[in-house]
Amino acid sequence: MGDSNSFMQALKENNKEIMSQINKVDLHNHASYSCRLDYLVNNNINIENEKVSNIESLIQFSRKYITPVKQTEQGLYLLLYGNFMNCINTGVSFVSTDIDYKDCIRTFDSDVSKFIDFLSQFKYDKLKIEWIIEISRDSYKEEYKDIIMEMINSGFFAGIDLVSTENSIPNSMFVDFYKEANKLDLKTKVHAGEQLGADYVRECILDFNPKEIQHGISIIEDESIMNIAKERNIVFNVCPTSNLVLGYVDSIEKHPIKKMYEYGLKVTIATDDLLYFNSDINDEYLKLYSNKVLDAKELDNIRENGIYYCERS
Repeated sequence: MGDSNSFMQALKENNKEIMSQINKVDLHNHASYSCRLDYLVNNNINIENEKVSNIESLIQFSRKYITPVKQTEQGLYLLLYGNFMNCINTGVSFVSTDIDYKDCIRTFDSDVSKFIDFLSQFKYDKLKIEWIIEISRDSYKEEYKDIIMEMINSGFFAGIDLVSTENSIPNSMFVDFYKEANKLDLKTKVHAGEQLGADYVRECILDFNPKEIQHGISIIEDESIMNIAKERNIVFNVCPTSNLVLGYVDSIEKHPIKKMYEYGLKVTIATDDLLYFNSDINDEYLKLYSNKVLDAKELDNIRENGIYYCERS
């Protein structure tokens, strides 16, 4: 109760210092893209001030500036360390973070054991890290299937997540990964319902049987699909600023998380890519509160539910 009272009071006072001392989770976080831009600049990573305004410009920015950094162990370490320090500094005690399987191919010459050893060094008293295998639709090739399966069966990764441009490759290409991950009772996540409508959310639910959906905001278009999600206890990890910057919502005030929450869907509030959107976990809560999307009690309920979902898993 003490944390709840302090959290709600901090929201009302717009006090990020207090909020940063209160336990919360981030269940939609991309490992290599969640440090702060000024952190990279201070570490001599030359990044021009290019605006990210849609999914295409985000992908281009990533390939131009971040992919080259990730191609060395030192560079990848820098990106991940910056992410986790930001988590700790903003009060995140549990982060579910996507790591691109191609980092294993590019940086560790497809040696899964070496990749796991590298990731295993990131351990903190104040932060639990859950590693999720990130599979990008727009860059997937059949030749990568074996290494992804090896990672799924390694016993190290907590789950999988299908990301990037929705439906750029048919879901059928990825069904085997989800069958294997579900068989092992791993966390099965999928990015859906951000770029495309509710029908695509239904398609992903039926094709992949996911435990969690990243974004999923278009689900409010169809009550029947919301009912399916409720029946299956699917958790939606929603990132308001990301949705706004990439053009999927008109304003924070009109963000669909309100309807999702009021309908009884399980939702959490998350950051997505801090590097691109410059909005940490506390900023996300404060924006929803100051724009009167959800009140302090509702936001605290979402915060506590997120902690519960992690403890339950």
